[in-house]
Amino acid sequence: MKFYGNVFRTLSSKKEEGSIELYKGKACIKIGKKEVCNNIAIKSIQGKKDIYLVNDFLFTLLVPLDFEQEKQILGKVKTGITWLENFSNFKAVILSFFLISLLSIFIYAFKSMTPLIVSIFPHDWENIIGRNVYHTLKKTVFTNTELSSIKIEKLRSKAKKLALVNGFNSPQIIFHKSKLIGPNALAFPGGPIVLTDSLVKLLQKDDLILGVIAHEFAHVQERHSLHQILELIGISVIASALLGSDETLIEEASFVGINLWTSKKSREFEKQADLKAIEYLQKSEINQSSLLLALKKLISYFCSSTFSEIENECFKKSESNLMSTHPSFADRKLYLSNY
Repeated sequence: MKFYGNVFRTLSSKKEEGSIELYKGKACIKIGKKEVCNNIAIKSIQGKKDIYLVNDFLFTLLVPLDFEQEKQILGKVKTGITWLENFSNFKAVILSFFLISLLSIFIYAFKSMTPLIVSIFPHDWENIIGRNVYHTLKKTVFTNTELSSIKIEKLRSKAKKLALVNGFNSPQIIFHKSKLIGPNALAFPGGPIVLTDSLVKLLQKDDLILGVIAHEFAHVQERHSLHQILELIGISVIASALLGSDETLIEEASFVGINLWTSKKSREFEKQADLKAIEYLQKSEINQSSLLLALKKLISYFCSSTFSEIENECFKKSESNLMSTHPSFADRKLYLSNY
């Protein structure tokens, strides 16, 4: 395609009348009958009039290009880049809508794939992530246990038996004192499982404590924490899990795991862990009501320390620091009692 306009040579402000032939990203410029450059790549087209070449020539068209002409000259990809360069509010809205739609599709697709990714994710990596998260929190959240060694070994022995009866090895169970989280139990990816002194003292009976341990066992066996971490990390996990180990991935997953510990957990995962815990207790011939009784004691504790309202109202809401991340006690009582 041939066009007319003005030529500005390299590092010159002198305007010269001439013609330019354009085709598929290349340009040929003539001044009169003399060819001053031939087959030179186009660097960019701005405002549909100013054509910049890689040899730093500038050709300004007398008549602007239309969209079809620009597309033929630059090709589809470069035309898109030029379209972005000549930005406007309208184009910003279109681009934003496109990016948001693309992100939504990606998130939906990735979440659909997460169970598959969890199933192929190496257990060794998961264990490293769990240990990293535990050791980080140990520095700020936990202090040394004050429980007797006899009590600790007795609970560990019973927990080990519970796990073996159900066909798996018990993750490491660690006891700590913690003023920050009070009566609580935490399952880290792949283990360990931490029980606080306050939890043991509050529940008192071994069967109630084992009910809580069974719940945490279920989190570890079903890989719930890993599932949430992988959803948060994103697509990098797919490449790393399929192509080989990546220390950066493990570090990132550990960091996400620390943040995940303080964020809202999936209520659906909590329900799954409750129901799985009941199965574990049944196989171990431990009273399955142990879990429900333990939950009732925990909620009573948090209600009494957090709310001034009557206990029944607190039970309905179950909105303490611990229970806001779990199904309500009423829901748990319903599905656990009917199990």
